[in-house]
Amino acid sequence: GVPTGNGSATAVLPDVPFEQLDHDQRIQFMKEKVVPTMKPLFQQHDPQKHKDFGCRTCHGAAADKGEFHMPNDKLPKLNFADMSKFKKEDIEWMTNEIKPTMARLLKESEYSKDNPKGFGCLHCHTAAN
Repeated sequence: GVPTGNGSATAVLPDVPFEQLDHDQRIQFMKEKVVPTMKPLFQQHDPQKHKDFGCRTCHGAAADKGEFHMPNDKLPKLNFADMSKFKKEDIEWMTNEIKPTMARLLKESEYSKDNPKGFGCLHCHTAAN
């Protein structure tokens, strides 16, 4: 017979790098993969600051209008020559937990001196002038 469903099935995302997904697939990917993975990492690090973790946490208020451009200049600006305005534990958390987890989720290799095109800080943050 012909399979019947209630029409609420969600399409299975293809197992490809994020950049190969279309707009709707990217939104689905963020909701299904990124938010459930990243929310606890942010909330464990700073439960009060990240109690309302969601699209806006990284993408800013523009997310409410369906705009998700990255990097986001509303996130803390980074000056790699002088990171003294940031707490050491925040830098270590971003470096050791957030960046590698996001790279893995996006199926990208991580930034390094040997891999300057890899996923790194400036995929989300902008550089300070």
